[in-house]
Amino acid sequence: MVSNQISEIVNMVSISKEFPGVQALDGVSFSCKRGEIHSLVGENGAGKSTLIKILGGIFPPDAGQIRLRGQEIVLRSPHSAQLAGIMIVHQEFSLVPYMSVTDNILLGQEDCNLLGFIKSSSMRNKAERALKVVKTNLDPNAFIVNLGAGEQKLVEIAKAITAAPDILVVDEPTAPLTKKETQDLFKVLNDLKQKGTAIIYISHHLEEIFQIADRVTVLKDGKKVATKAITETNEDDVIKMMIGRELGDMFPEKKTISITDNIMTVRHLTRKDELFDINFHLQRGEILGIAGLQGQGQDILLRTIYGALEKDRGEINIDDKHVRIRSPKQAIKAGMALVTDKRGAEGLCLLLSVRDNLALPTLDQRHQLGIIQQGNEHTTVTQTISELNIQTPTLGKQVRFLSGGNQQKIIVGKWLIADPRIVLFINPTAGIDVGAKTELYRLMRALVEEKDMGIIMVTSDMLELIGLCDRVLVMYEGRIVSEISGSEATEEIIMRAAVGRANHKTDNPKYCTT
Repeated sequence: MVSNQISEIVNMVSISKEFPGVQALDGVSFSCKRGEIHSLVGENGAGKSTLIKILGGIFPPDAGQIRLRGQEIVLRSPHSAQLAGIMIVHQEFSLVPYMSVTDNILLGQEDCNLLGFIKSSSMRNKAERALKVVKTNLDPNAFIVNLGAGEQKLVEIAKAITAAPDILVVDEPTAPLTKKETQDLFKVLNDLKQKGTAIIYISHHLEEIFQIADRVTVLKDGKKVATKAITETNEDDVIKMMIGRELGDMFPEKKTISITDNIMTVRHLTRKDELFDINFHLQRGEILGIAGLQGQGQDILLRTIYGALEKDRGEINIDDKHVRIRSPKQAIKAGMALVTDKRGAEGLCLLLSVRDNLALPTLDQRHQLGIIQQGNEHTTVTQTISELNIQTPTLGKQVRFLSGGNQQKIIVGKWLIADPRIVLFINPTAGIDVGAKTELYRLMRALVEEKDMGIIMVTSDMLELIGLCDRVLVMYEGRIVSEISGSEATEEIIMRAAVGRANHKTDNPKYCTT
């Protein structure tokens, strides 16, 4: 345990940050001492990444101050943060794929001679020393594109350490690492700690936190719940601090589902290093939730079912018939639709009109000899806008000018025109306001009850899982580890399974592998 006499090297005081429609941070204070590993935990959306991005100079705070070595500092860019001695290893990879390991590790820190030419041998020697620190035998000349995810993560960490930071932030560093690589990383972090480096460690794996951290701070809904010495708390306490909200009346009443009428069955679905022998069923008239902390395979599962990602093995049956799905086109033909959370990149053509976006997936249903039946299209689109209460001044309005909630309704609407039997939702309410969320919840419930379809929903929002879903499957490290009925689902039960501690007495044991 770190002595309380060790001075705080960084102190973030009353930090607030608001994005359109979202209060990401609300008066959060956080500090880290020299020679300390301080863990930052919380549910998805709790504000961890926003806080770290403010510390890294990516976002400016709306309110509050950052004190570094006792002096207030304004971090205007990632470069200014690095100059101040702050290095962040983000969860997302930030390496240059077609550059070598050496060039990536020393990017921006190149050794040059008096004429400005790079000293290759000196660079290689520095890279070799950095790789040795993180206990890997990677070839310094290897190109990043040819490395596995775990190897790339070690290069990221080596790059950060080479800069000799006073403050090192690591965000979910062990996600792509093997158990041995994880233990080696812990040795590296402890060595840095002994040398006086302040380390901020973000992880969803609570067992890691209790293995390596000195203190833990819990964030929830953009606010700090508590900071505790690791010796003064336990995993149960941390889980309880991460959960506990009121459902209110946002959600429509759930339906009693038949246990025999399966609309879809997935058997032995596997994708190398990402999905492991996935088995589950979807009932007709059901909203099935897929829960789990970020990066546990939930999005990949839905995209694999939809054919957007290739599977290694497994089969999908719809209405007790095997269907071959190797592309989204085949999934749509089989009666599926995918409502993505990436509205701009995947869900909408932002420069096209409301009418064009709504009509796009079903153009083949409204043409003769290649000519669109304009009257038919106008009727269909107008009816959908009315049914979903899409707020737009005209059918010709470009969708980029609409609110997030109305954009999301358009994505839903264009697929409803296609009359699917199964709809896959990925974080359906991401970035939309409470009113739009409530409307979407009622729409989803109406779809399964009135149209007798099935919905699978991946969401990071605990309230949605508990308030909307008839059943919840929990994923951990690419596996389904728990099945929970909607009537029994609580934040604590879901969170226990999500961090690898499924309660076999409460959860369905046929799914539990931990």
